[in-house]
Amino acid sequence: MFDRIINILIVENDVQQLAALLSYIENPGHNIFIANSVDEASQLLKTKEFVFVICSLDFDFSSEFILKKVKEGLKTKDAAIIVTSSNYDLIVEGIDPKHPYSGTDYLKKPFQPAIVKSKVQLFRRLYFKHQRVSHLLESILPTQIIEEYSIYGKSSPKKKTNTAILFTDFVNFTQKTKNMRPDELVKKLDDYFSRFDTIIQKYQLEKIKTIGDAYMAVGGVTEKSPNPILRTALAAIEMRNFVITEIETEKALGRDYWEIRIGIHSGDIVAGVVGTHKFSFDVWGDPVNIAARCEQNSHANKINISSTYYQHISDYFNCTARGKISVKNAGEIEMYFLDEIKKEYSLYNEGRIPNAALRKALQLPPADFEGLRTYILTKLKAELDPKLLYHSWEHTERVEAAVIKYGELENLSSHELFLVRTAALFHDSGFIFRYEDNEKLGVDLFRHVAPRFGYSEADMNEIETIIYATQHGAKPKTLLEKIMCDADLDYLGRIDYHVTAKNLFDELALYGTPLTEKERISQQIIYLEQTHVYYTNSANNVRNPGKQRRLKELKQIYKNF
Repeated sequence: MFDRIINILIVENDVQQLAALLSYIENPGHNIFIANSVDEASQLLKTKEFVFVICSLDFDFSSEFILKKVKEGLKTKDAAIIVTSSNYDLIVEGIDPKHPYSGTDYLKKPFQPAIVKSKVQLFRRLYFKHQRVSHLLESILPTQIIEEYSIYGKSSPKKKTNTAILFTDFVNFTQKTKNMRPDELVKKLDDYFSRFDTIIQKYQLEKIKTIGDAYMAVGGVTEKSPNPILRTALAAIEMRNFVITEIETEKALGRDYWEIRIGIHSGDIVAGVVGTHKFSFDVWGDPVNIAARCEQNSHANKINISSTYYQHISDYFNCTARGKISVKNAGEIEMYFLDEIKKEYSLYNEGRIPNAALRKALQLPPADFEGLRTYILTKLKAELDPKLLYHSWEHTERVEAAVIKYGELENLSSHELFLVRTAALFHDSGFIFRYEDNEKLGVDLFRHVAPRFGYSEADMNEIETIIYATQHGAKPKTLLEKIMCDADLDYLGRIDYHVTAKNLFDELALYGTPLTEKERISQQIIYLEQTHVYYTNSANNVRNPGKQRRLKELKQIYKNF
């Protein structure tokens, strides 16, 4: 449900009409903002992204002026504008297609409930349908290709120079999987390939396809960032290291494991879309075939590269020469194993993670958020006490998901979202060490590991402040602190509230604070009614109505004792 919440702006100065409109469209999936004037609407449009606007034309301005202000303020060209008025002539003028700022649809005042509800639901469905289609296209074709189709209706093949082609597969895959159930096999492949997707996206490469257990990606074909050849090497190292970590985990648990082979080559290729019924983006050329042969001639958990590729990366990476290896249809090719990043270009000279200088040269974000995220979630899963029924690693993931949605609704910048997501991942990490007063331990853990992932001192200071905002009795001041607090207690307004609250009280009992059922209900009523508040407009719109329903339910339960 949370991913189905949308921002709606109502521009209306008639109190009675506004109250009627709100009563018709109030919904847990609607994050509604109200502007009583055109100027207020302009200010809100600067700070939020709205799916559609319900805009009155009954102001002391021309319809053209009002709609111009609204349209120019919208952050997305796909947003709909529903004009309203008691004057039919104004409506006709407002939706006139010849009008440079015409609205999308209209509602006549006084509002008719059935018409209002049907139109709002229509535009809501159209928005989510457009989102699904967009996401589907983005998962099939590169953004650049989609833009070409939207402008020209076609995309022509293009020659690309200095590209890097990466292939992976799993060693003895058929033998390893012959006794696995099909659902288990698909699930495990999906787990690996999903992580590979994250790594490929992180280094701004393009995934081409998977065939069975094989995975293919390229650098320098669709992205504009510099040095795709070096970024591909970083991606390969991270993919290999991820698989090695999985192997160590499986060995510790006494389970079978998969080993990986990786091969990379570089050269000039042709890229384009094939097919008329089902589109497919692909690349062609001898470098593709040689990259595949490099992968086939690799060893378990090794990255095998051609001499051509080696010449491009040898200044930044340590490699081991293998000599000349016979390759089908290509004769003998000198090959190397790509081992690690050179110490002077890696964090703490460990050879695993690029340092700030290398990341800057490649125009990568200064901090490795995904690397830090993987680290802390793995640590939480391994080290949190199983008695933590509420403060579990799943709780951390749920809080992060809520932070992402509130960040979207509150129109955070990418850097602001990066800060608050990091805070969400570490806000309860102190529970690894101690149950009471654990926030400082969580901050200490964050400060200990964050520099390894390229976090600056300024960012660490701000993230520390956001984490401390979740302490009992603390009052958030900034928008990021407010989002963090609202996300941490998002469950208070969700339909799974009672299950989550039970987990919290059961956890407290296991840690020495047992309460009777009546005491539990009483404490919840006091907290919801007298202590807790949501801080952001979005949380108040989206979760406070549910919180009030939970409070009403709890009071009824208390009466029955």
